[in-house]
Amino acid sequence: MKLETGQAFYGQKVGILVFSTKTPRIPGDAGHGESFPYQVRYEIVEGGFADLITGSAGIKDAILKAGQNLTRLGIRAIIGDCGMMSLYQDCLGKELGVLFAGSSLCLIPTVWQLIGRHGTIGIITGHSKLLGRQHLKHSGWDEDMDISIQGMEDQKHFREIVIEGGLHLNREAMLKDVLEAGKKLREKTPGLRAVIFECSNLATYSSALAEELELPVFDTISAANLLEYGVHPPRY
Repeated sequence: MKLETGQAFYGQKVGILVFSTKTPRIPGDAGHGESFPYQVRYEIVEGGFADLITGSAGIKDAILKAGQNLTRLGIRAIIGDCGMMSLYQDCLGKELGVLFAGSSLCLIPTVWQLIGRHGTIGIITGHSKLLGRQHLKHSGWDEDMDISIQGMEDQKHFREIVIEGGLHLNREAMLKDVLEAGKKLREKTPGLRAVIFECSNLATYSSALAEELELPVFDTISAANLLEYGVHPPRY
């Protein structure tokens, strides 16, 4: 058996890029280590989601530097903890040289294939007015893939915690907000076939939304699990 050597630590293959904010994290959120059935390593990116609305050379360099720190430590797959890191999905995936999912939005082309290129993929995003076409296109979306976007910006508790930076997360109140947003999405989207949470803070509620809508739901943890399987498949 050939042993892996030459690193400062071992057993972690997936890295998570998190912003330097104090947003509350609970299991299901990519920023909480108990969300994963495998070990992950975190790297802090100086900045916040607001830096990715239009992007800048500065925030791109900060994300790239954090990603490079992980690759130097032997990390083989990297996940972005903010859905709008999708703005740099293509260029960072190339420059880092390892598997990179800047956002759950990179699942759009795969989910589109899984639903037979028919119907509509719902996207539940933190703020529908901040998620631009550039975030979607850099994730692999094109106009042939029918999507319907529902924002969380009008949901009271979500706005208080995620958008305005509140520190006292109420899990039941957030669940209520998510289910209300899911209901709005379903009502305006007759051909809804699947849902993707753009916001990584919402994967905690994927199971509840899937049960409520009776539809498949994908999120940041879905993307992380796919990458982890790719770099560390089980031995049968």
